[in-house]
Amino acid sequence: MAKHILIVDDDAGVRTVIGDMLEELGYRLSLVADGADMRRFLATNEPVDLVLLDGLMPGEASRDLALYAKSLSLPVVMISGDPGTMDDAESHGLQLLRKPFSTEQLRTAVALAFSSGEFGQRTG
Repeated sequence: MAKHILIVDDDAGVRTVIGDMLEELGYRLSLVADGADMRRFLATNEPVDLVLLDGLMPGEASRDLALYAKSLSLPVVMISGDPGTMDDAESHGLQLLRKPFSTEQLRTAVALAFSSGEFGQRTG
């Protein structure tokens, strides 16, 4: 069975584009628009293998959402082009994929998150 990735992004267009990229790579997907929906989804019985999280979410800080997913032993990849978000993710040891990115860069980031053995963490 294909690994299940939860995409969390407030921009429907971005969710769709990233979803298309990941479907092309063979992953099963669920898409939500905000942190509250992410928390609700993760509270269901639907198993998730990885959370792909926008680094600038309205409402609850993305860093807090990433650390919550990490507390559930889920790999996390944050995506952002914002310098402040990138610095914050790095200072908390969170894996970050800088926008814009290619399908190959996304594939590499997801593979790294799955193989790192440290949930939500960078390996280097």
